[in-house]
Amino acid sequence: MIAIQNLILAARQAPSADNSQPWHLTWNGERLSISYDAKRVAEKTFVCRSQATLLSIGAAIENIQTQARSLSLNAVIDWIGEGDTYAHIRFESTNSPPETGIPSSEIRHTNRFAYKSTPLPKAIITGLNALETSSARQQIVEDKQQIKAISGLIRQASEIRFQTEEVHRWLGDSLRFSNDPVKNADGLEIATLGLPPGGSLVLKLIRKWERMRTLNRLGVYKFLASSDAAPVKKAPMIIAIFSNDTEQGVVEAGQLLARSWSYLNVNGIAVHPYYVIPDQLDRLREGKIPSHLTVQARALKADCAHLLTSTNQERLCMLLRVGYPKKLNPPRSSRLPLEQVYSDLSKGK
Repeated sequence: MIAIQNLILAARQAPSADNSQPWHLTWNGERLSISYDAKRVAEKTFVCRSQATLLSIGAAIENIQTQARSLSLNAVIDWIGEGDTYAHIRFESTNSPPETGIPSSEIRHTNRFAYKSTPLPKAIITGLNALETSSARQQIVEDKQQIKAISGLIRQASEIRFQTEEVHRWLGDSLRFSNDPVKNADGLEIATLGLPPGGSLVLKLIRKWERMRTLNRLGVYKFLASSDAAPVKKAPMIIAIFSNDTEQGVVEAGQLLARSWSYLNVNGIAVHPYYVIPDQLDRLREGKIPSHLTVQARALKADCAHLLTSTNQERLCMLLRVGYPKKLNPPRSSRLPLEQVYSDLSKGK
């Protein structure tokens, strides 16, 4: 029981869209199942089989596997390609000694604050390149002009996002302005966002779509998009994570995301995820871009294909701003109580 709870706690630390934590884990005494918690998150965040959710599930699975190795266990994943359940996970004892130290899943965190301009050591890049999977890979960008161009793409994508009702409503509902740890157990805590002075007031002003729609007539979306992209322009490194064009490939991209993120954090390097470009490209693929923004979305797709090396069989799943942090201990997002994300069906067996 203690081992299973350790595995659940590791899974719970995985990153998710707007800290929505869309998973539910169930233990039946023989296997651990990871599913979409439709009752809790439906219509509040991305749907069950969306790219964003699959990335989160992959990250949770990666954390479970990492924690299992620290317990001398091998986590065997049985992937389920339909419905609300993603995978069943069985655990087998191994003859390998347990991995020592604090599992990297417990160290991983988001740092949205300012970074130093210090380049990353070549040894770190070599280590990152060794983490790729059969279905997911990373592209590391250090060239300053290319990073500046990526910042421009993020601005383009953010302009679309701030004019899209569904996405903006999700963002507004996810914002947490109080200091109450119970109310902030999911969603985006304002203290973690690294906002400039007055930023919190701006978010309060725009969080309701009806007001944002009016403000957009004055071009407010352009100002917000520029602010969103500004930190990227100064980043010493950007990492682009790609997968093949399958659900399993996106899950592996989520595993690679968690693996690389933890590796960087363990080495004292900060990470800030940017999903806005992959989100708009995925929405374009799914036909979910508002009609009046389709031209901009297609231009974004063409610009991305020109700037980032990929094939027609690949998806861009995530961009990471990476660098040594100026703020060493930033506020961290909270997590839902264990009883809200975990069910133990083994009791009484």
